[in-house]
Order: sequence, then structure tokens, then C-alpha cells
Amino acid sequence: MKVVLEYDGSGFAGWQQQAHGRTVEAELKRALRELTGRDHVVHAAGRTDAGAHAEGQVANFQFEGRIVPQKLAAALNARLPEDVAVLSATAVPDGFHARFSARWRRYRYRFLDRPARPAIQRDRCWHVRGKLDVSAMAMAAEALAGRHDWTTFCSAAEPTRERVREMRSATVRRRGGYVELELVAEGFLRGLARSIAGALAEVGLGRKPASWVAEILGARDRRLAPRTAPAGGLTLMEVIY
Repeated sequence: MKVVLEYDGSGFAGWQQQAHGRTVEAELKRALRELTGRDHVVHAAGRTDAGAHAEGQVANFQFEGRIVPQKLAAALNARLPEDVAVLSATAVPDGFHARFSARWRRYRYRFLDRPARPAIQRDRCWHVRGKLDVSAMAMAAEALAGRHDWTTFCSAAEPTRERVREMRSATVRRRGGYVELELVAEGFLRGLARSIAGALAEVGLGRKPASWVAEILGARDRRLAPRTAPAGGLTLMEVIY
């Protein structure tokens, strides 16, 4: 069974179940246990960070209950907390895997660059103090498209041999009162999206030239890693199969 989920990550220690801290995976497993009386192994398309959100997270699991897929979403939502919702449930072939079957993932990072701090969207954006130069950020982001070694931008914990991934597109635009960074890649290493957002903020605030992003990307050096942007601005928007 494949499910698409939406969640507000503000109250979670991330997707992945762990010994301490509330997680989205644990809430979904609890709802499945209440519904069927059985424990389930759940696979997700991506392990979102603590505080990060999702509008299109995908998970799959073996489901042998009597509820048809069309009614499963409603049955799970009746048992899930208010900050998690199953948007859809679909029967899929046995070979489907939410992570390994995915071709691309699309993330959005949202900046707010007005003088006043946010009240309503305070957990859904990064409030930066200073007007962002969107044109410079967009120019810098162009260097991110393609297949690269992301050592400079990913967590040091990521295995060296797994740091090469393809970024299909990286765009920056102003939308309403926000500046939005959209990244589409085959996979996101730990810390990658937030590190890219941090680097582009440096460019947008005029602290670094647009060419700096390409320079540190090419250096493949963790010592040049930019500031990591706060998790609240990051949302997993879509998983493409």
C-alpha cells in the first residue's frame, strides 16, 4: 500500500522513528496498529529533519486489512494526530518501494525577508533580516543543476562514495511576500537542502558573490560548508515516480 502524507513538522523530531522524541513514522505505525492490531514495517521516500514539513511525503507498507484503499486514508486520519494527515492511499505492486522506486524529490525552502518577524508562518519559513537579492540567488543556484559531488553541502556523516547525486533543477523566485527556493533531485543527502539554502542566503544578503556557490561546490570540502538554514523553512513537496 502506498500513502501520501502531509504533516507539520514543528512538533516532530523528524520522520524516522527513534528511541526518544515524537516522530511521524511512529505516529503512522501507531495508527496502523490501532486499525489492524498488527505492527507494520513502513518505508518512506525521505527522512525529513526535525522541524521540517511535508506536503507530499510518500510511504509504503504491506497491508492485509479488510479496508479498501479508498477508505484507508479516512480510517488512518481518524487515528492520527492533527498535525499529520494521509492525503491518499493506493494499492501498488509488491515491488514498489517508496524510497528506491522514486525518480525525483522536490523540496521547497521558503525565506521571509521583511523587517517584521512572522507570526502566523513563524514555523514555516526563515526570517532573514535584510532584503534578499533574488536575481543574485537565482544566478548562484544555476551552478547546482547537474550531477555533482555534494561533499561541501552534505553532512560529514554521509559515506564518501554516496555523495554524488543529480540535481535536475534549482530555482529561486519571489512569490508574494516570500522568496522560494525549489530543488528537484534524485535524492537528498543529509543536510543538503538546508545547506544550499544557507549558502544562497549569504549571496542574497550580499555577503558573498553569486560565483561563490559554484566555487565551494567544486571544492568538495566540508571545511567550506555554509551555514545550515533552519529546518522550519523546508518542505518536502512531492515525490516523483
